[in-house]
Amino acid sequence: MDLSILVNNAEYILIIGGFLALSWFIQRIVKPVPVVGTPASILTRIVSFFGFFVGIVVVVTGAAAWQAQATNIDNYTIYLLIIAGLALMLKPIKDFPWAALLGLIAGSLCAGAVYFFVGLPATVFGIDSIWIYVAIFLIPAVIVYMVFKFIEDVLKMIGTILGSRPVTFIVGFMCIAQGILLLLNHNLFTIILG
Repeated sequence: MDLSILVNNAEYILIIGGFLALSWFIQRIVKPVPVVGTPASILTRIVSFFGFFVGIVVVVTGAAAWQAQATNIDNYTIYLLIIAGLALMLKPIKDFPWAALLGLIAGSLCAGAVYFFVGLPATVFGIDSIWIYVAIFLIPAVIVYMVFKFIEDVLKMIGTILGSRPVTFIVGFMCIAQGILLLLNHNLFTIILG
């Protein structure tokens, strides 16, 4: 898959990602304005919903630029793309119980496979087959849940840090500034780091 279109338009992707990261701040500024406040507030909520999908695009752009070693994008911009994308992606993900869902799916698939493809007699070693099916459901469900719960907690911690308002404000502002400066053939990190 050719991702050069994303790498070649990294400036625009940075600006869009920056505005989405700052959507809560824009909403807070515009909300008190009498005529524009309510429609703008609704619009920023709708826009922030798409932040997850834009976050995926931003991370993929950073990863593609890193992998292709793009000459038009320096390493600091690649890091900014990945951090901004993770901040946008992990914000909505951290509130959903992924480990429980994956455990439920794994347990259901195992119990369903045994029920439909193997089939158990009415009793197995004097135990009613319903309890065997429950065990076949619970064992993989609990194992998958425990493995993914750790991953979910780590992602939740990272999402909490990256999704905090001070971090999203700084990252969003830097994305917008870097995107605009890249359009003008300048670099924010060259200016900051001298």
